[in-house]
Amino acid sequence: MGLVLTIDEIHTHLTELGLMSPELEETLVYAQVTPSAGSLFLFGAYAQMLKGAYFVMGLEKERIVLIPLNKISGKIDKKLEPNFIPHEELDGVFIKRGKIQHSVTFLGEDQELPLKLGNIVMGMKWHKEHLQHTLGELEKLQKVVGDGAV
Repeated sequence: MGLVLTIDEIHTHLTELGLMSPELEETLVYAQVTPSAGSLFLFGAYAQMLKGAYFVMGLEKERIVLIPLNKISGKIDKKLEPNFIPHEELDGVFIKRGKIQHSVTFLGEDQELPLKLGNIVMGMKWHKEHLQHTLGELEKLQKVVGDGAV
């Protein structure tokens, strides 16, 4: 067990939780919640813990899965349960592709969860291998739920 989070550690954790699925396995990426200026409302009961937090994000057919990472070690925080955002609770998905990082914002009723997905994450080759596929899946989700524009 090294200093960098490996895909095997993520797979083992998901398997232990009974969450491992082929669709989730193909869409796992490293994500950071980036609070915006002013008031920010986040999904779920873990709102305060999510602010400025790091996750492994993955997509399933019916929901988004956020696996909390420890802010200090960068490893999976096994004390915390994964967070789930059902697609039915989304009012929109806003995606902005960038050269260095991509922004993905999940929008719900008076709620917003802004994430940053870097093009490269040091020592996490699995992130780069999954990133383009995950962005494509997010764009498919955006076509279903919209981009949140009124």
